[in-house]
Amino acid sequence: MLETLTAIWSNILSVLDQFPEENVAIIVYVTGTIIALWCWYRLMSRLPNPVGGILWIVAFAVLATPSISEGPNSALAPAIFGLIFGVLTKEQVLIWSNLSLILFVIGIGLLMGFCWSKYTANKTARSV
Repeated sequence: MLETLTAIWSNILSVLDQFPEENVAIIVYVTGTIIALWCWYRLMSRLPNPVGGILWIVAFAVLATPSISEGPNSALAPAIFGLIFGVLTKEQVLIWSNLSLILFVIGIGLLMGFCWSKYTANKTARSV
């Protein structure tokens, strides 16, 4: 049984070795973000309309806002990691740059949500 598991695991690792490390990191990050946001959407759809939408926008901003960081995969690092790293190292520039990115995405999302709610309200008012 142990040999079978070892063979399966080595086959999986050999498949992953064919792809560059950057592509695997991007695929895992995007897939994980999509799965987490889908689960969060399913939870937030049970809440009242504006509260669920606002909390989904906050979760989206925390998970999907890219950050400026070090390393080969820095373009797709979530800003929350840069924010946590800045808090731990007490670097004010890192804290404010990542926090401003997250708050910018939240602001844009709230603005889009407001416009969408006004659009759907006007659409239903005209059809009645």
